[in-house]
Amino acid sequence: MASHRCEPGAEGSRLPNLLGTCMQSPTAKGGSPAASPCAISFKMEEGRPDVPATSSTCGTNCVAAGSDVEANPIWSRQKSHFTTGSEDVFWAAGSKELGSDDDLGSLESVLTFKDVAFSVPGRRGEKDKTILEPVSGHLETGTLAAVMGPSGSGKTTLMDILANKKTAPYSGSVHFNGRKRDKLFARMTAYVPQNDVMPAYLTVKEVVLFHCALKCQWPAGFTADEAGKLIDKRLKFLDLYEVRDSRIGDEHIRGISGGQRRRVSLARGIVSGARLLFCDEPTSGLSATDAEKCVRYMRSIASRLRTTIVVVIHQPRVEVAELFDHLLLLTALPGRAVYNGPMAGAVSHFEKVVGQPMPVRMNPMDYCMDLVTPEARNACEDLCVEYYQAHCSPNIDQMVDQHLQLQRATTMELLEATRQSMSRYGDVPPVRNSKHAVRFRRQLRVVFGRQVTMALRDRQGVLTDWAVAVAKAFLVGVAYLRIGSLDATQQCGFFFMLLMSLCIEGMKNMPKVINERTIMKMEVSEALYSEWAYIVSFSVIQWVQQLISNTLYVVILFALSGLDWSLLGPVFLWTSLLSITFDSMYLMVASIAKDTATAFVLSLPFLMVFLLYNGFTATRETVPGFMVWALEVSPVAYAMESVVIAASKVYDDGLYPMLISHFGYIDEPERGIEVMVTGFLLFRTVQIVCMRVLNNVQR
Repeated sequence: MASHRCEPGAEGSRLPNLLGTCMQSPTAKGGSPAASPCAISFKMEEGRPDVPATSSTCGTNCVAAGSDVEANPIWSRQKSHFTTGSEDVFWAAGSKELGSDDDLGSLESVLTFKDVAFSVPGRRGEKDKTILEPVSGHLETGTLAAVMGPSGSGKTTLMDILANKKTAPYSGSVHFNGRKRDKLFARMTAYVPQNDVMPAYLTVKEVVLFHCALKCQWPAGFTADEAGKLIDKRLKFLDLYEVRDSRIGDEHIRGISGGQRRRVSLARGIVSGARLLFCDEPTSGLSATDAEKCVRYMRSIASRLRTTIVVVIHQPRVEVAELFDHLLLLTALPGRAVYNGPMAGAVSHFEKVVGQPMPVRMNPMDYCMDLVTPEARNACEDLCVEYYQAHCSPNIDQMVDQHLQLQRATTMELLEATRQSMSRYGDVPPVRNSKHAVRFRRQLRVVFGRQVTMALRDRQGVLTDWAVAVAKAFLVGVAYLRIGSLDATQQCGFFFMLLMSLCIEGMKNMPKVINERTIMKMEVSEALYSEWAYIVSFSVIQWVQQLISNTLYVVILFALSGLDWSLLGPVFLWTSLLSITFDSMYLMVASIAKDTATAFVLSLPFLMVFLLYNGFTATRETVPGFMVWALEVSPVAYAMESVVIAASKVYDDGLYPMLISHFGYIDEPERGIEVMVTGFLLFRTVQIVCMRVLNNVQR
């Protein structure tokens, strides 16, 4: 066997083996493959989510030594250490309620993966860079599994592949209940990202209810109050009931704590009926107490709801580690499996690999991680990989092949079983053969309702826009108090200033669009709704807000300027069309750009063309012949032309005909409307395409 860098551990007395024992020998009797600790799963004690039973089961030829878990100090300490009051509430909840846990517990959620690997294509002449070498495994229903490893081991890569979130090509296969994943797989899973991305202005209950409304089909006659009670039950379970009416918040808005935000992400997953829950470093950024509390809640979810949970986690302390059923440990550079079995057998496995006991008073997780982290002082990752491939990998491959032969219920059958369970309380719509659980009409209603709520609560957004419109109208109106009594030349300058100020008004919406786009992309990747539901909802609210702002600005300005009120109609029409057209252009740019800075840069070419060729400072009479096309496509030029011609019909000023002739204006309002409508449709089409194709969540 290859040499390694492991140093001898201290002999004599040492701490109890806090992660259990699991015997293994290279060769079993009769020359059969060795019994391995790498494929054992524990059944949970009935009625308690965090205590394994006193016996273990195994899907292969593995043997669990010392399986009297109650004798192990780790489990006895776990019973008395840090319990949450919400668990008692959850156990006491009636099982006959709609969506009760008894309805969900019988549904299988078995995850099996075989030879999953990932590489990044190299540059020209270079080999591909391997991130994750082939790894296989199997997780039974209700398993809480930890994926651990040093940086560069491919932990998140593996989880993204298992969750069907990986956007880059990979090799290997992933099966749900023994079948390849289909388009309905997204309806059976929930993904908790490392950074909780949620609307800041919504409350905890509203965020959870939003997911529930888009992931679940309610029985006929099921009221909003009943839905709220069901959500309250889950919030009590996760100790969020007391903050159910608190806003999520962000760096600018005061909201709930980081640990509570993480539990809200978990709540979104369990109310959606997810059978598989994937969590990317859910304890990062939390205190040790909050981290343990978060994992303990996941322990409860896995046991009581029979949900299979896969968690990427860094070196946890022993109280956190002992809550997991299963450990998949990877080494780095490239990512390779070194252990794949019950958490309780990890230490004994590595003690057998290195042939020496764990050092005294050492965290078992630190012990395991030090052995498999390249360049660590006691690292022997190559030895661990060789041992795993020789003694563990064959058993795991055999177990995976056996489970792939057992095709359990399909995703559609599981969804139908859930529907049948809920139909006891009323008629439930048939299961849709779509990645979206509800029809587009309901998606639009729910998303639109949320957008309205967010707009009304964002007083610094809506009210500030209207306040700025009023303030701007007074400021400009004072400067042009007597413009209604001045000559045509002065009035044309006023019209030009009015149109130019409206053209740059929509730039302020780009940062908001880009920020909300991140939330939308995350929710669309979870198959909550289609991009169309968001685009339609956001656009309608933007139009209404823009129309109100434009109305306030134009009406107040007219009242102060002294212009003839008969001119208000044409001016309001063209300013509104211009505002909507430019707003569509800014939304298109925001859909293309990666960030706010890029959006402002990308908007400059459009502004240069539309604002420079405006029909006032640059006209058909002054621009070169080869640039006349810019005037023909400029919404500003058509708006300026139409407003000046409309003013000439109201005011009996001989200068107006001279100015119209000088600027080369033509009375063709239909042409102007056609150009603006075409620009609006073009910008919106590009926006929709870019919203669907660009800036997706890359994993």
